[in-house]
Amino acid sequence: MTRLAPSMLLLTAVLSACSAEATDAPPVTLPAAFNPSLTLAPLVDTVRPAVVNVYTTQRQAIPTMYQYAYGWPKEHVQEGQGSGFVISADGYILTNNHVVAGASEVKVKFDSGDEYPATVVGLDRGSDVALLKIDSPRPLPWLRLGASDRTNVGDWVVAVGNPLGLGHTVTAGIISAKGREVPDLDALEEFIQTDASINPGNSGGPLIGIDGAVVGMNTAIVSGANSVGFAIPSDHLALVVPQLRETGTVARGWLGVGTAALNARGLQQFKVESGALVVRLSEGSPAALAGLAPGDVILTIGGKTIGSDKDVYRAIASRSPGDEVTVRYLHEGKTKESKVLLVARPAT
Repeated sequence: MTRLAPSMLLLTAVLSACSAEATDAPPVTLPAAFNPSLTLAPLVDTVRPAVVNVYTTQRQAIPTMYQYAYGWPKEHVQEGQGSGFVISADGYILTNNHVVAGASEVKVKFDSGDEYPATVVGLDRGSDVALLKIDSPRPLPWLRLGASDRTNVGDWVVAVGNPLGLGHTVTAGIISAKGREVPDLDALEEFIQTDASINPGNSGGPLIGIDGAVVGMNTAIVSGANSVGFAIPSDHLALVVPQLRETGTVARGWLGVGTAALNARGLQQFKVESGALVVRLSEGSPAALAGLAPGDVILTIGGKTIGSDKDVYRAIASRSPGDEVTVRYLHEGKTKESKVLLVARPAT
């Protein structure tokens, strides 16, 4: 695996928070006569001005002893590149965490040729999302976040980005699958899979629906595969953007429970259709205080059916500290429900 560079009310709130209050500029809008069955050119022409190439510089000091012994320079300079897209008229830009993490300098370049130095406002390693900010003398074209949960397998999508450093490049395809778990990526979200051609350098670029809204952020590909790419769903982006803008990081809920998936024999033994087995509890954790114990089977969290240990992880990590969730579980052969008050996830 190669890393690359909710509700409508929630999406509305996010877009409102990210848009420029002073200019109140609307997102880019497609021509009324746009007919995708004939050409995608109007869509591309509309969204391309809001997509940027991201260039990074990472500087690492070299110890003096190596400078004298081997004649090495004072520092090692490594350059990187990726993609991003503007989400507000006042210059907020989304890209991948792995594109800019550790960079000492970040700049973005528009299709028009305009370049700006960028400030890293927030990073979230857990979902591989980063928020940048640039200062522009005029309102910028920006893309709205669509509702990825309303997309369907087979929907047309367009990927725009900076593959292999070639500059603004457009590819098209469909949504190949939704809710993909990618084994080599330790991510909190399930990915959108697409056959729109994605290559190194597309990291952080938008995956755009036929209505011009962003449905995902291109993030990873399968090495050696043919057109198998993955994008972070826009619904997840909508969840993390407000926290990144306000605090620079994302605080996630914590249940304090270790779980394991049940195989067919385990499901038969516990007489359940799905669930995750509790194998350990952290002392004093929300789960322990709520009465859960090793050997219990978690059936649902917040009404969502749990089918694996990853389902437990994602169901809790997508919530914030202070949120209360209802956990339905099997305890000594009896079904129970407990309201659990989540706390902040420990750094470890």
